[in-house]
Amino acid sequence: MNLTDKEKKMLDGALGSGPQSAMRLLVTLGEIYGAERMIPVSSCHAGGRSYLVSGEENIEWMNDLLNGGARFQVFTSINPCSVDLERWKEMALPEKLVLNQRRTDEPYLKMGAVPLGSCLPYQLGNLPLPGTHFAWGGSAGATFVNSVFGARGNREGSPSVIAAAIAGVTPEYGLHLKQNRYGKVLVDLSGLDHSSLSLSDYSAIGSYVGRTLVDKTPVVVGLPQTFSQDQVRFLISPMPTAGAISLCHLVGITPEAPTLEVAFGGQKPEDQISVGLKEMQSSFQKLTTTQKEEVDLVCFGCPHCSIPQMREIASLLQGKKVHANSRLWVATSGHLKTMAQRMGFVEIIERAGGLVLTDLCVAPGAPFHLVPGIRIVAINSARGAYFIPGACNVDVIFGDTKDCIQAAITGKWRRWR
Repeated sequence: MNLTDKEKKMLDGALGSGPQSAMRLLVTLGEIYGAERMIPVSSCHAGGRSYLVSGEENIEWMNDLLNGGARFQVFTSINPCSVDLERWKEMALPEKLVLNQRRTDEPYLKMGAVPLGSCLPYQLGNLPLPGTHFAWGGSAGATFVNSVFGARGNREGSPSVIAAAIAGVTPEYGLHLKQNRYGKVLVDLSGLDHSSLSLSDYSAIGSYVGRTLVDKTPVVVGLPQTFSQDQVRFLISPMPTAGAISLCHLVGITPEAPTLEVAFGGQKPEDQISVGLKEMQSSFQKLTTTQKEEVDLVCFGCPHCSIPQMREIASLLQGKKVHANSRLWVATSGHLKTMAQRMGFVEIIERAGGLVLTDLCVAPGAPFHLVPGIRIVAINSARGAYFIPGACNVDVIFGDTKDCIQAAITGKWRRWR
């Protein structure tokens, strides 16, 4: 690879063993993918923070970097983890997990990470600008930034994100290159009645698109003229889990897709699919792993809940109570929880018996298997439903927000549609 003088110094160890380890990792990654050079990154987001995901090896590696003089050179935020560090007792989580999570967090903070504790960093100050390059862990956030803001980044593992944050650069390959960002398959949603679709419906559509296209960049048409950020999030966040999609062109929304012609780079699409009710319903069926009716936990927050979502949850819980045999957890960031408290939403949710939790990942770093009595989890997110069974060895029901709230109130699931 063609390295600058500063990059060579890092690689040679002149700036310390920490930066040297980071640059070695990035050079190896670049050589694997045939990158010719490094490019500056303006934003990083570390996705491997959860102790349940990263374990002791990550703590050891991060402390080695820290002790070797590594510090983050660009704005770097951190993902959720496996516990609300203030309300873990109410969640019935073991203290050992809390202590291990604090040990995990320590080197991140000492190296300069901003503790957003959320998979919505773009709502909280970490906002890459169009055309700039980023290195983010957490495929939901990276796909959103690629697709909505027109910044450029690949699907990254935690080590490569940490290395980029330390070195300030990343190898130029994949979606950093314009020629790799054009659409491949036309996805037509015009046959759907969008006025009747919920966030969970869009999540089901995204899951279908992801598992159908696998790794081919979709170009979506047939969306309503008014399409909210939450609708975009729920549509595209399952795509990199059901498949390996890290960029989705929404015609008229994505900066690189003002028209079909621009989105496809002047070429014809390789294929075309239409998504209707049948395809959407297949995701609800495929991601539900049990036929039992008892629901031990209803959770929201994959990705983390926004203010409009908390408003909806609070409105559905107004004057109601969570069933004695069930639990309700609503995961969001500390910043958004503060706003939701001032707006009265947290009080309504918690008066009903729910918990509004911060820093918590409800998938794939969820701790459900560590809480006695949790065997079946209901969630309104296809992304969450994909991760939960494997991460926690529990069954999952994927359904609409209203049905999830009803399950929390009654303790039982009413079949979707």
